[in-house]
Amino acid sequence: MSKFSGKGWVQFVGLIGAVANWTIPLAAIKSTLSHRHPSILDPKMNATLAVYSCLFMRWSIAIYPPNYPLLACHIVNSVAQSVELGRYLKWRLSGGTTLPKGQ
Repeated sequence: MSKFSGKGWVQFVGLIGAVANWTIPLAAIKSTLSHRHPSILDPKMNATLAVYSCLFMRWSIAIYPPNYPLLACHIVNSVAQSVELGRYLKWRLSGGTTLPKGQ
């Protein structure tokens, strides 16, 4: 029997995946809190990540047993990506076209 089989290994891999999944919303939150200029944001990526999280919110509660920590991660990510997208759109619609000096 392989050392990479069994319930303990599956749970460990699931835990590592869940921890890694939190890096996406944490990066978006860090970007927002550090007041990075909106011109460096990628609106297509932010929109894609927000939609991805909305889809996986549904999936995380459709499975049995429901994965509430994963649901929380995707709720946070969806909100964080939407805030980033909002920052970009606000800057773009206010006439922003270039990166300010010093950034």
